Amino acid sequence: MVALEWLENEPNVTIRRKDCIDGFLGSIEKDGSNVFVDWVRTNQIKVALVLGICTDICVLDFVGSALSARNRRMLVPLEDVIVYSQACATYDLPVYVAQTIEGAIAHPQELMHHIGLYIAKGRGAKVVSEVICDTQLMP
Repeated sequence: MVALEWLENEPNVTIRRKDCIDGFLGSIEKDGSNVFVDWVRTNQIKVALVLGICTDICVLDFVGSALSARNRRMLVPLEDVIVYSQACATYDLPVYVAQTIEGAIAHPQELMHHIGLYIAKGRGAKVVSEVICDTQLMP
C-alpha cells in the first residue's frame, strides 16, 4: 500500500510478510525462531497495539496467539495487547450474496467486527476506540 511505504525505511519498524492468517505463527522462521518474539524482546516492548483488515479473522488470530505466548512468558516484557477498534474492519458478505456462492456463508460486517473485538477482549486484550501517542515519551 503506497500510503504505508514510508514504514519500509523507518529504523524502528520491522516488516514481516506473513504466509498464513495468524501473523504470530506466520512470524516463525524455518529455524524455529519467531520474528515477532525477537522484536518484542530486543526492543523491550511492553505494549503491542494491534490493528488490521479482518477483525474477526487475522486480527483475532494474532491477538489470541500473542496473548497465549505472553501468558506462557515467551514474550517478556510484553504486558498488554491492545486492539485499536477504529483501525480494524472486516468484510461484508450479505445473505443474498452468500446464497449465490456454493459453500459460502453470510458474513455480516458490523456484527463480525463486534464479535472479533468481543472475543479478543474475552481472551485478555484491551480494546480501545482511541489512541493518543505522547511524543515526549518516544526516543
